[in-house]
Amino acid sequence: MTSPSRNKNIGAPRRRALAAGAAALSALALLAAPAAWAQPRQGGTLNWLVNPVPASIVPLTTTAGGNAEIGPKIVEGLLTYDYDLKPKPLLATAWSLSADGLQYTFTLRKGVKWHDGKDFTSADVAFSILTLKQVHPRGRGTFANVVEVRTPDPYTAVVVLSKPAPFLLTALAATESPIVPKHLYEGTDIAASKYNSQPIGTGPFVFKEWVQGSHIILERNPNYWDKPKPYLDRVVVRFVLDAAARAAALESGAADLANGTGGIPLSDVERFHKLPGVEIDTRISPYLGSHQQIYFNLDTPALQKVEVRRAIAQAIDVNAFAKTVWYGLGTPSASPIGKGISRYHDASIQPYPYDPKAAEAALDAAGFKRGAGGTRLKLRVLYNPFQERRAADFVRQSLGRVGIDAAVESYDFATYVTKAYTCLLYTSDAAD
Repeated sequence: MTSPSRNKNIGAPRRRALAAGAAALSALALLAAPAAWAQPRQGGTLNWLVNPVPASIVPLTTTAGGNAEIGPKIVEGLLTYDYDLKPKPLLATAWSLSADGLQYTFTLRKGVKWHDGKDFTSADVAFSILTLKQVHPRGRGTFANVVEVRTPDPYTAVVVLSKPAPFLLTALAATESPIVPKHLYEGTDIAASKYNSQPIGTGPFVFKEWVQGSHIILERNPNYWDKPKPYLDRVVVRFVLDAAARAAALESGAADLANGTGGIPLSDVERFHKLPGVEIDTRISPYLGSHQQIYFNLDTPALQKVEVRRAIAQAIDVNAFAKTVWYGLGTPSASPIGKGISRYHDASIQPYPYDPKAAEAALDAAGFKRGAGGTRLKLRVLYNPFQERRAADFVRQSLGRVGIDAAVESYDFATYVTKAYTCLLYTSDAAD
């Protein structure tokens, strides 16, 4: 599930509902504002529904969805991006790359203040990038080639690389690479810092409070560098875990915005399309375009055989999957870089055709003949609890038709994350 660029300022209050769960789809239902709201107006409170409840707010040590949604309203990145993934100024007003591709020079915005009144400088940029290289799950790779960050003056940061990293310029939004205050983080345990959950940033909103199990309140930053933004006085983030309840809140006007995995059920998208004054925005975010994928645990003996993996691919009808599980709202893609990121998507990569007979033949050739009850082997399937259980059930049924007994296992998100990277699909003891 993807959503539009998350590090934009939110303007006048508008009710928005994002359909939850569709692969590579941004289905944003916008309940149209009155004509008088055509131009931004100062004031108002935005009631925003988010799911899941994040462990912290700043996406500094995590890529979790809640952090990526809320954090960039408080902290900012060097750059932001349009729907073509072209960089635009944010904390950096200009940038250049040396001829050898080994130095990025960023000119920083002057007059920016942290929410505690301290000046934002190049020292903060250097500290943040080097910290992201150490503690951010993807930052370790994004900034792997970074040797140092030079700060010749308070408004210039020079990122020095050991070898070119052309992808780096697309990874500098606040959702991925937040710039945090050096004077508050330096010398502390970054992962345990209280400022991950009580952030001090440079962004349009100031953190006010977090009542666990209830809400987060953000208030307008009166000293924001991009005046007169933000237009809102306050943002109230509420955690509503049930998708049907979120849809009801949006439809009744109790909530104004819901997106990401905190959106409405896919089954409600068509109905929301028909509601008076509702607009559905199906643009796919190129920055955070996401996918639903099946990952194989290659420590599993059966899955070490390419014939078995190919058979699984041929046993699943991805077009039927998109039609039934995603209500026709998903877009099949054989590449991990989906169609939503058209700039990098390789359309020549095609999925294996749906062919159960070929799948059965491949399993036979791999030595997995049908046994008692028609079962060839047993696997276990885990799924992200914030996505559709229907997706896992579809996979189970598809594999069952070719003789693979795939048991679906459900866990809370923390347990899922722990298990998913060690045992997403693997043979059970009964299959040994």
